[in-house]
Amino acid sequence: MITIKTIERIRRGGRITYFNGIYAMITGFLYVVFFWFILNTDFHAIKAVWPVFVKYNPEISSLFMRLLVIKGIFILSIGLIMVYLSSYILKKKDKYAWYVLFIIGILFWGSLLVIEILNRNLYTITLASIGWLMFLIGMLIPIKYYLKNDYDEDY
Repeated sequence: MITIKTIERIRRGGRITYFNGIYAMITGFLYVVFFWFILNTDFHAIKAVWPVFVKYNPEISSLFMRLLVIKGIFILSIGLIMVYLSSYILKKKDKYAWYVLFIIGILFWGSLLVIEILNRNLYTITLASIGWLMFLIGMLIPIKYYLKNDYDEDY
C-alpha cells in the first residue's frame, strides 16, 4: 500500500534531481564559457608559466583548453540525461530509471568532485560540492520506497 506521504517523497526527490540536472547543465555551460578563468585558477602561476608554455608547447597548451571545453560539454550532457531521467521518474515512477539515475549521479558527481579536489580549484570544488549534495538529497528522500521489496507500480 502506497501512501500520499510516499508519493510526495518520490515527487520531491524527483524534482530535486530534476533541478540538479538543470544545475549540471548550467555548470557545464559555465565551464565552456569561463574556460580561460578556470584554466587560470588550475594553473596557479598562470601569468608567469602559461606564456612560456604556449610558446614552447603550443600543441599541448591547446589540448588543455580543449580538454576543459570538452569537460564542460560532458557536464552539460550528463545534466541533460539527469533532467530526462528525473522527468521520466516524475511521470512514470519507474524503479529502474531511478536506479540508472542513482548510478549515473553517484559516478558523475563523485568523479567530478574528486577531479576538482585534485585540481585544487576552489571555485570548481564549490560547484561540484553543491551538485553532489543536491543530488544526494534528491536521492535519499525517496530511497526507502525504491529499496523495499513489495514495490507498487500504481499510484
